[in-house]
Amino acid sequence: MEVVEGRTVLLRRRDVPVVLGVDGGGTKTHVLVADLTGHVLGSGTGGPSNWEDVGMVGAGETLRAAVLEAIQQAGVLPADVVGCVFGLAGMDWEDDQRRMHSLPDSFAFGGPSVVVNDSFVALRAGSSHPWGVVVIAGTGAIAGGRNRAGDAFRTLGLGAAFGDFGSATDVSDEGVRAIAEAATGKGPPTALSDAFCAHTGLDSVLRVLEELSRGRMDPSRFGPLIVQVAGHGDDVAREILERAGDSLGRSAAAVIRRLEMQDDEFEIVLSGGMLRGASEDVRVALEAVVRPVAPHATFVRLRTAPVVGAVLLAMESAGLDVDAALHERLAEDAIERFHLDLP
Repeated sequence: MEVVEGRTVLLRRRDVPVVLGVDGGGTKTHVLVADLTGHVLGSGTGGPSNWEDVGMVGAGETLRAAVLEAIQQAGVLPADVVGCVFGLAGMDWEDDQRRMHSLPDSFAFGGPSVVVNDSFVALRAGSSHPWGVVVIAGTGAIAGGRNRAGDAFRTLGLGAAFGDFGSATDVSDEGVRAIAEAATGKGPPTALSDAFCAHTGLDSVLRVLEELSRGRMDPSRFGPLIVQVAGHGDDVAREILERAGDSLGRSAAAVIRRLEMQDDEFEIVLSGGMLRGASEDVRVALEAVVRPVAPHATFVRLRTAPVVGAVLLAMESAGLDVDAALHERLAEDAIERFHLDLP
Protein backbone atom coordinates (compact mmCIF):
# COMPACT_ATOMS: atom_id res chain seq x y z
CA MET A 1 0.00 0.00 0.00
CA GLU A 2 1.05 3.59 -0.58
CA VAL A 3 -0.22 6.86 0.90
CA VAL A 4 -0.85 9.64 -1.61
CA GLU A 5 -2.10 13.02 -0.31
CA GLY A 6 -3.62 11.39 2.75
CA ARG A 7 -5.33 8.62 0.77
CA THR A 8 -4.41 4.95 0.99
CA VAL A 9 -3.95 3.54 -2.50
CA LEU A 10 -3.79 -0.21 -3.06
CA LEU A 11 -1.01 -1.17 -5.45
CA ARG A 12 -1.91 -4.15 -7.59
CA ARG A 13 0.26 -7.25 -7.38
CA ARG A 14 0.83 -8.18 -10.99
CA ASP A 15 0.87 -11.69 -12.41
CA VAL A 16 -0.17 -13.36 -9.16
CA PRO A 17 -2.50 -16.33 -9.76
CA VAL A 18 -5.05 -16.66 -6.97
CA VAL A 19 -8.12 -18.61 -5.99
CA LEU A 20 -11.32 -17.19 -4.55
CA GLY A 21 -13.86 -18.71 -2.19
CA VAL A 22 -17.29 -17.45 -1.14
CA ASP A 23 -19.56 -18.53 1.69
CA GLY A 24 -22.89 -16.77 1.27
CA GLY A 25 -25.41 -17.56 3.97
CA GLY A 26 -28.61 -16.41 5.59
CA THR A 27 -26.89 -14.15 8.10
CA LYS A 28 -23.50 -13.24 6.65
CA THR A 29 -21.23 -13.46 3.62
CA HIS A 30 -17.49 -14.23 3.73
CA VAL A 31 -15.04 -14.06 0.83
CA LEU A 32 -11.36 -15.02 0.76
CA VAL A 33 -8.71 -14.57 -1.93
CA ALA A 34 -5.59 -16.69 -1.44
CA ASP A 35 -2.42 -17.41 -3.37
CA LEU A 36 -1.64 -20.93 -4.49
CA THR A 37 0.31 -21.70 -1.32
CA GLY A 38 -2.67 -20.97 0.91
CA HIS A 39 -1.76 -17.49 2.12
CA VAL A 40 -4.77 -15.19 2.34
CA LEU A 41 -4.24 -11.98 0.36
CA GLY A 42 -7.65 -10.40 0.74
CA SER A 43 -11.02 -10.84 2.44
CA GLY A 44 -14.48 -9.41 2.13
CA THR A 45 -17.57 -9.48 4.30
CA GLY A 46 -21.23 -8.71 3.85
CA GLY A 47 -24.66 -9.34 5.23
CA PRO A 48 -27.17 -12.02 4.20
CA SER A 49 -26.92 -13.32 0.63
CA ASN A 50 -29.50 -16.10 0.56
CA TRP A 51 -31.63 -15.05 -2.39
CA GLU A 52 -34.65 -16.78 -0.90
CA ASP A 53 -34.54 -14.27 1.98
CA VAL A 54 -33.23 -11.08 0.39
CA GLY A 55 -34.17 -11.59 -3.26
CA MET A 56 -31.95 -11.98 -6.29
CA VAL A 57 -31.07 -8.30 -6.46
CA GLY A 58 -30.18 -8.09 -2.78
CA ALA A 59 -28.15 -11.30 -2.88
CA GLY A 60 -26.30 -10.17 -6.00
CA GLU A 61 -25.43 -6.78 -4.53
CA THR A 62 -24.12 -8.30 -1.30
CA LEU A 63 -22.05 -10.96 -3.05
CA ARG A 64 -20.64 -8.55 -5.62
CA ALA A 65 -19.61 -6.01 -2.98
CA ALA A 66 -17.89 -8.66 -0.81
CA VAL A 67 -16.08 -10.24 -3.78
CA LEU A 68 -14.84 -6.88 -5.05
CA GLU A 69 -13.69 -5.94 -1.54
CA ALA A 70 -11.61 -9.13 -1.32
CA ILE A 71 -10.17 -8.77 -4.83
CA GLN A 72 -9.23 -5.14 -4.32
CA GLN A 73 -7.71 -5.85 -0.93
CA ALA A 74 -5.64 -8.61 -2.50
CA GLY A 75 -4.45 -6.26 -5.23
CA VAL A 76 -5.41 -8.57 -8.08
CA LEU A 77 -7.83 -8.54 -10.99
CA PRO A 78 -10.63 -11.04 -11.72
CA ALA A 79 -8.51 -12.39 -14.58
CA ASP A 80 -5.92 -13.50 -11.99
CA VAL A 81 -8.46 -15.83 -10.36
CA VAL A 82 -7.61 -19.31 -11.67
CA GLY A 83 -10.42 -21.00 -9.75
CA CYS A 84 -13.36 -19.94 -7.61
CA VAL A 85 -16.15 -21.62 -5.68
CA PHE A 86 -19.31 -19.92 -4.48
CA GLY A 87 -20.94 -21.83 -1.63
CA LEU A 88 -24.41 -20.33 -1.35
CA ALA A 89 -27.43 -20.85 0.84
CA GLY A 90 -30.59 -21.17 -1.20
CA MET A 91 -28.94 -23.46 -3.73
CA ASP A 92 -31.64 -26.05 -3.30
CA TRP A 93 -32.83 -27.09 -6.76
CA GLU A 94 -31.46 -27.49 -10.26
CA ASP A 95 -32.99 -24.19 -11.35
CA ASP A 96 -31.00 -22.42 -8.63
CA GLN A 97 -27.73 -23.54 -10.23
CA ARG A 98 -28.59 -21.72 -13.43
CA ARG A 99 -29.98 -18.73 -11.58
CA MET A 100 -26.98 -18.19 -9.32
CA HIS A 101 -24.21 -19.06 -11.77
CA SER A 102 -24.79 -15.79 -13.61
CA LEU A 103 -23.05 -13.91 -10.80
CA PRO A 104 -19.58 -15.55 -10.94
CA ASP A 105 -19.84 -15.57 -14.73
CA SER A 106 -20.27 -11.77 -14.68
CA PHE A 107 -16.82 -11.28 -13.14
CA ALA A 108 -15.00 -12.90 -16.08
CA PHE A 109 -12.63 -14.81 -13.79
CA GLY A 110 -9.56 -16.30 -15.42
CA GLY A 111 -10.38 -19.88 -14.39
CA PRO A 112 -13.37 -22.13 -13.76
CA SER A 113 -16.12 -21.06 -11.38
CA VAL A 114 -18.31 -23.48 -9.47
CA VAL A 115 -21.51 -22.83 -7.50
CA VAL A 116 -22.51 -25.31 -4.78
CA ASN A 117 -24.83 -25.50 -1.80
CA ASP A 118 -23.07 -23.93 1.17
CA SER A 119 -23.13 -27.20 3.11
CA PHE A 120 -20.38 -28.57 0.86
CA VAL A 121 -17.97 -25.75 1.65
CA ALA A 122 -18.53 -26.37 5.36
CA LEU A 123 -17.76 -30.05 4.73
CA ARG A 124 -14.49 -29.27 2.96
CA ALA A 125 -13.49 -26.69 5.56
CA GLY A 126 -13.68 -29.26 8.34
CA SER A 127 -12.58 -32.44 6.59
CA SER A 128 -8.99 -33.53 6.05
CA HIS A 129 -9.94 -34.91 2.64
CA PRO A 130 -12.28 -33.95 -0.22
CA TRP A 131 -14.72 -36.59 1.01
CA GLY A 132 -16.72 -36.99 4.20
CA VAL A 133 -20.05 -35.99 5.72
CA VAL A 134 -21.23 -32.72 7.25
CA VAL A 135 -24.08 -32.07 9.64
CA ILE A 136 -25.06 -28.43 10.11
CA ALA A 137 -27.41 -27.28 12.84
CA GLY A 138 -27.53 -23.51 13.09
CA THR A 139 -30.37 -21.27 12.01
CA GLY A 140 -31.27 -24.15 9.67
CA ALA A 141 -30.33 -27.82 9.52
CA ILE A 142 -28.91 -29.97 6.74
CA ALA A 143 -26.69 -33.03 6.23
CA GLY A 144 -24.58 -33.66 3.16
CA GLY A 145 -21.67 -35.72 2.00
CA ARG A 146 -19.27 -36.71 -0.75
CA ASN A 147 -17.67 -40.14 -1.10
CA ARG A 148 -14.23 -41.05 -2.41
CA ALA A 149 -15.63 -41.52 -5.92
CA GLY A 150 -16.84 -37.91 -5.90
CA ASP A 151 -20.56 -38.69 -5.66
CA ALA A 152 -22.43 -36.12 -3.57
CA PHE A 153 -25.76 -36.12 -1.79
CA ARG A 154 -27.50 -33.95 0.78
CA THR A 155 -30.82 -33.62 2.53
CA LEU A 156 -33.13 -30.83 1.43
CA GLY A 157 -32.22 -28.33 4.14
CA LEU A 158 -35.65 -26.69 3.90
CA GLY A 159 -36.75 -27.06 7.50
CA ALA A 160 -38.64 -29.49 9.67
CA ALA A 161 -41.60 -29.69 7.28
CA PHE A 162 -39.23 -31.14 4.65
CA GLY A 163 -37.53 -33.60 7.00
CA ASP A 164 -34.64 -31.52 8.39
CA PHE A 165 -35.40 -31.07 12.09
CA GLY A 166 -32.71 -30.09 14.59
CA SER A 167 -31.83 -26.46 13.96
CA ALA A 168 -31.69 -23.78 16.64
CA THR A 169 -34.98 -22.50 15.21
CA ASP A 170 -36.59 -25.93 15.63
CA VAL A 171 -35.28 -26.24 19.17
CA SER A 172 -36.62 -22.79 19.99
CA ASP A 173 -40.04 -23.70 18.59
CA GLU A 174 -40.06 -26.83 20.72
CA GLY A 175 -39.23 -24.76 23.77
CA VAL A 176 -42.21 -22.51 23.11
CA ARG A 177 -44.39 -25.59 22.71
CA ALA A 178 -43.09 -27.00 26.00
CA ILE A 179 -43.90 -23.90 28.06
CA ALA A 180 -47.32 -23.63 26.39
CA GLU A 181 -48.14 -27.25 27.22
CA ALA A 182 -46.87 -26.78 30.77
CA ALA A 183 -49.10 -23.70 31.14
CA THR A 184 -52.22 -25.56 29.96
CA GLY A 185 -51.44 -28.74 31.86
CA LYS A 186 -51.05 -30.77 28.70
CA GLY A 187 -47.33 -31.25 29.34
CA PRO A 188 -45.08 -31.61 32.39
CA PRO A 189 -43.72 -28.65 34.38
CA THR A 190 -40.37 -27.40 33.17
CA ALA A 191 -37.70 -24.94 34.28
CA LEU A 192 -38.02 -23.46 30.79
CA SER A 193 -41.10 -21.55 32.00
CA ASP A 194 -39.19 -19.46 34.53
CA ALA A 195 -36.22 -19.20 32.17
CA PHE A 196 -38.36 -17.76 29.36
CA CYS A 197 -39.83 -15.20 31.76
CA ALA A 198 -36.42 -14.15 33.05
CA HIS A 199 -34.99 -14.00 29.55
CA THR A 200 -37.78 -11.80 28.22
CA GLY A 201 -38.31 -9.69 31.34
CA LEU A 202 -41.99 -10.64 31.45
CA ASP A 203 -43.77 -11.61 34.65
CA SER A 204 -45.59 -14.74 33.52
CA VAL A 205 -45.53 -17.49 30.93
CA LEU A 206 -48.91 -16.35 29.66
CA ARG A 207 -47.45 -12.91 28.96
CA VAL A 208 -44.60 -14.54 27.03
CA LEU A 209 -47.03 -16.64 25.03
CA GLU A 210 -49.20 -13.60 24.33
CA GLU A 211 -46.25 -11.65 22.95
CA LEU A 212 -45.27 -14.60 20.80
CA SER A 213 -48.80 -15.19 19.53
CA ARG A 214 -49.15 -11.54 18.51
CA GLY A 215 -45.89 -11.57 16.57
CA ARG A 216 -44.27 -9.08 18.93
CA MET A 217 -41.41 -11.45 19.79
CA ASP A 218 -39.19 -13.62 17.60
CA PRO A 219 -40.02 -17.28 18.36
CA SER A 220 -36.67 -18.49 16.99
CA ARG A 221 -34.49 -16.71 19.54
CA PHE A 222 -34.55 -19.22 22.42
CA GLY A 223 -32.23 -21.99 21.21
CA PRO A 224 -29.25 -21.00 23.40
CA LEU A 225 -31.57 -20.58 26.40
CA ILE A 226 -32.87 -24.14 26.01
CA VAL A 227 -29.29 -25.44 25.83
CA GLN A 228 -28.53 -23.55 29.05
CA VAL A 229 -31.58 -24.93 30.88
CA ALA A 230 -30.80 -28.45 29.68
CA GLY A 231 -27.30 -28.05 31.09
CA HIS A 232 -28.87 -27.52 34.50
CA GLY A 233 -30.63 -30.88 34.23
CA ASP A 234 -34.17 -29.99 33.16
CA ASP A 235 -35.70 -33.14 31.67
CA VAL A 236 -37.98 -31.36 29.20
CA ALA A 237 -35.16 -29.22 27.79
CA ARG A 238 -32.87 -32.22 27.54
CA GLU A 239 -35.54 -34.22 25.72
CA ILE A 240 -35.89 -31.41 23.16
CA LEU A 241 -32.16 -31.47 22.47
CA GLU A 242 -32.05 -35.25 22.33
CA ARG A 243 -34.84 -35.27 19.73
CA ALA A 244 -32.91 -32.72 17.69
CA GLY A 245 -29.75 -34.84 17.87
CA ASP A 246 -31.65 -38.00 16.96
CA SER A 247 -33.13 -36.31 13.87
CA LEU A 248 -29.76 -34.88 12.81
CA GLY A 249 -28.22 -38.32 13.26
CA ARG A 250 -30.87 -39.91 11.08
CA SER A 251 -30.18 -37.30 8.38
CA ALA A 252 -26.46 -38.08 8.51
CA ALA A 253 -27.16 -41.82 8.41
CA ALA A 254 -29.36 -41.35 5.33
CA VAL A 255 -26.52 -39.53 3.56
CA ILE A 256 -24.01 -42.22 4.54
CA ARG A 257 -26.24 -45.00 3.23
CA ARG A 258 -27.06 -43.18 -0.01
CA LEU A 259 -23.34 -42.70 -0.72
CA GLU A 260 -22.53 -46.27 0.41
CA MET A 261 -19.96 -45.09 2.96
CA GLN A 262 -20.93 -47.44 5.80
CA ASP A 263 -17.64 -49.34 5.75
CA ASP A 264 -15.39 -46.36 4.97
CA GLU A 265 -13.12 -44.30 7.18
CA PHE A 266 -14.09 -40.64 6.94
CA GLU A 267 -14.81 -37.57 9.02
CA ILE A 268 -18.24 -36.30 10.03
CA VAL A 269 -17.93 -32.54 10.34
CA LEU A 270 -20.23 -30.93 12.92
CA SER A 271 -21.07 -27.31 12.18
CA GLY A 272 -23.50 -24.68 13.43
CA GLY A 273 -24.19 -23.39 16.90
CA MET A 274 -26.21 -26.40 18.04
CA LEU A 275 -23.25 -28.72 17.33
CA ARG A 276 -20.18 -26.55 17.82
CA GLY A 277 -21.44 -25.03 21.06
CA ALA A 278 -22.13 -26.41 24.49
CA SER A 279 -24.92 -28.88 23.77
CA GLU A 280 -23.57 -32.33 24.57
CA ASP A 281 -27.13 -33.68 24.53
CA VAL A 282 -27.45 -32.98 20.79
CA ARG A 283 -24.07 -34.47 19.92
CA VAL A 284 -24.48 -37.57 22.07
CA ALA A 285 -27.88 -38.34 20.53
CA LEU A 286 -26.53 -37.74 17.02
CA GLU A 287 -23.55 -40.02 17.52
CA ALA A 288 -25.74 -42.76 19.00
CA VAL A 289 -27.67 -42.93 15.73
CA VAL A 290 -24.70 -42.67 13.38
CA ARG A 291 -22.18 -44.91 15.11
CA PRO A 292 -23.89 -48.24 14.25
CA VAL A 293 -24.23 -47.14 10.61
CA ALA A 294 -20.64 -45.91 10.17
CA PRO A 295 -18.44 -47.49 12.84
CA HIS A 296 -15.19 -46.24 11.29
CA ALA A 297 -16.21 -42.59 11.02
CA THR A 298 -14.61 -39.88 13.15
CA PHE A 299 -16.54 -36.89 14.48
CA VAL A 300 -14.84 -33.50 14.24
CA ARG A 301 -16.09 -29.99 14.96
CA LEU A 302 -15.63 -27.31 12.36
CA ARG A 303 -13.08 -24.94 13.90
CA THR A 304 -12.72 -22.31 11.21
CA ALA A 305 -14.89 -20.30 8.83
CA PRO A 306 -16.75 -22.40 6.24
CA VAL A 307 -15.37 -20.14 3.48
CA VAL A 308 -12.06 -21.96 3.93
CA GLY A 309 -13.72 -24.95 2.31
CA ALA A 310 -14.70 -22.84 -0.69
CA VAL A 311 -11.06 -21.85 -1.18
CA LEU A 312 -9.91 -25.47 -0.91
CA LEU A 313 -12.55 -26.59 -3.39
CA ALA A 314 -11.47 -23.79 -5.73
CA MET A 315 -7.88 -25.00 -5.54
CA GLU A 316 -8.92 -28.56 -6.28
CA SER A 317 -11.16 -27.47 -9.16
CA ALA A 318 -8.12 -25.72 -10.64
CA GLY A 319 -6.10 -28.95 -10.40
CA LEU A 320 -3.99 -27.89 -7.41
CA ASP A 321 -2.86 -30.16 -4.61
CA VAL A 322 -4.04 -29.41 -1.07
CA ASP A 323 -2.07 -30.70 1.89
CA ALA A 324 -2.63 -30.48 5.65
CA ALA A 325 -0.22 -27.57 6.12
CA LEU A 326 -1.98 -25.47 3.48
CA HIS A 327 -5.37 -26.31 4.99
CA GLU A 328 -4.21 -25.31 8.46
CA ARG A 329 -2.68 -22.07 7.19
CA LEU A 330 -5.92 -21.07 5.50
CA ALA A 331 -7.96 -22.02 8.56
CA GLU A 332 -5.83 -19.90 10.88
CA ASP A 333 -5.82 -16.94 8.49
CA ALA A 334 -9.61 -17.06 8.22
CA ILE A 335 -10.05 -17.05 12.00
CA GLU A 336 -7.85 -13.96 12.21
CA ARG A 337 -9.41 -12.19 9.22
CA PHE A 338 -13.00 -12.63 10.41
CA HIS A 339 -12.22 -12.29 14.14
CA LEU A 340 -13.86 -15.62 14.90
CA ASP A 341 -14.30 -16.84 18.46
CA LEU A 342 -14.97 -20.54 18.02
CA PRO A 343 -15.36 -23.13 20.79
